[in-house]
Order: sequence, then structure tokens, then C-alpha cells
Amino acid sequence: MPELPEVETVRRVLLNELIGLKITSVDVLYDNIIDGDKTEFINSIVNKEYKDIKRLGKFLIFELNEGYIVSHLRMEGKYFYLKENTLNNKHIHVRIHLSNGYELIYQDVRKFGRMVYKTKDNLYNTKPLNEVGVDIILEKEIDINYIYGKINKKHNEIKTTLLDQSILAGLGNIYVDEVLYASRINPNRLSNTITLDEVESIVKESKRILSEAIKYKGTTIRSYTSSLGVEGEYQNFLCVHTKTICPNCNNKLEKSKINGRSSYYCISCQR
Repeated sequence: MPELPEVETVRRVLLNELIGLKITSVDVLYDNIIDGDKTEFINSIVNKEYKDIKRLGKFLIFELNEGYIVSHLRMEGKYFYLKENTLNNKHIHVRIHLSNGYELIYQDVRKFGRMVYKTKDNLYNTKPLNEVGVDIILEKEIDINYIYGKINKKHNEIKTTLLDQSILAGLGNIYVDEVLYASRINPNRLSNTITLDEVESIVKESKRILSEAIKYKGTTIRSYTSSLGVEGEYQNFLCVHTKTICPNCNNKLEKSKINGRSSYYCISCQR
């Protein structure tokens, strides 16, 4: 699943290509990708021009000269920016035709991704963006006590809590494993046992690790690939996710399912 660094990489690549281009027509080939009425979505964005691309958590926000397209890639969504009629397969669900003879293609093998049109007035105060938590990369000052209060209320595993996008936005399975390892916290610990100091460490390490991952254009394993000609390199710096030996103590890493998600951790170093 693309997480914050991968989505940020997609944003930066598309930003260099789309700004100033006009949407000439739209083909929606799988209606459920669009939240709301497909015809209204198409009519709202045709003849509009791309002005900017923003991001909040794992959401891409395409700013038009009137309104916004909010997009979530979910498990395996990918964007392609290609000349017209270059790519065709059964997993392409949206084609946005552009004024320069190119098209922005949305492909999704799992069909879990979603797009929705929003006006300026309802962009951040309606679903889905009003449910997004603190974006550690975008927020300059983070209230640790606020985050601690959110985490401390939960009675499930800390890994499950950190995957809750309404608390810290952008962390997914890979980076939660890395953050908890760097913070020396066992992912099976109950959230209401996590101390204020540990929350401070989680926030600090999340910012550091996500920033590093952005620098290396994300992590290329399994579902995140170079659909826009970009290969992520952060997989070369992972400490525990998909690994077998702890880089700190050299003991064998544990691999288990936590709430259905494959989790990697060291029982010696993480308490």
C-alpha cells in the first residue's frame, strides 16, 4: 500500500507535469472509483485547469481553477501520465484527457481507490479530509499531549492504533514497524500503556523516518512500483520490515500478524 512518502513522491512527480493543463474530457470505466454521482464528477472537472497538487496524509488533492479532486490510492492504486492511447488494460478505471495530448490514467488492480470532487467550501470540513489526523510532515508544531490523549484512550495494540489515520495521518504498515522499532516499543503493547515520553519518541521518529523515506522517493516493495518512472529506494534502509535479523542485537526478528497485518519486531529491543 502506498504510504505517505510514496504519495508525496507521486504528488511531486505529477506537479511537474500537470500544472497549467486543462482537462478536455474524462472516461470513468469503473463507476465505484468515484464517490458520488459519476456524471456530476465528470461535469465538475471537464474544462478545468490544474493549478496545484497538495497532500494530506495519504490523500492527493488536485487543485483546479474551480474545485478539487481528492484521490486516495488505497492498496494498489497508481497514476500514469502518458501520451494518449499509450496504455490499455482491464485495470484502468479512469482516464483524464488533457489539453496537451497526454492523459492522466488511474489504474487499480484491487479497485479500492477512490476519487471525489470537492468545492473550496467543503474540502476540509466534510469526508474524507475532515477525518484525517495530524500530518507529521505538514504540521510544524505538534501537540504531544493531544496525541498522547488520543493514543491513551485506545485499548488495542499500539500498532493498530498508529494505523488509525484519524490520529497520525500517513503511517502505514511498513513505517509503523520502523517507527516502533526506532522507539523501542513492542507493537503488541496496549495503547493505554504507552507513556507520554514514548509518544514523544513515536512522533519524533515518525517525522524522521517519513522525511528520510520521502528523500529516497518511498519504499519499492510489492504494490508500490515505478508507475511514474520513479523507483523508491528506502527499502535499502529498512531496519525490521521484511527483515529477519535485528540490526541492533543480531537476534532473530519476530514476524506475526497484528490485527491481520504482517508485523516485524525484536522482542529483545522492543518492550
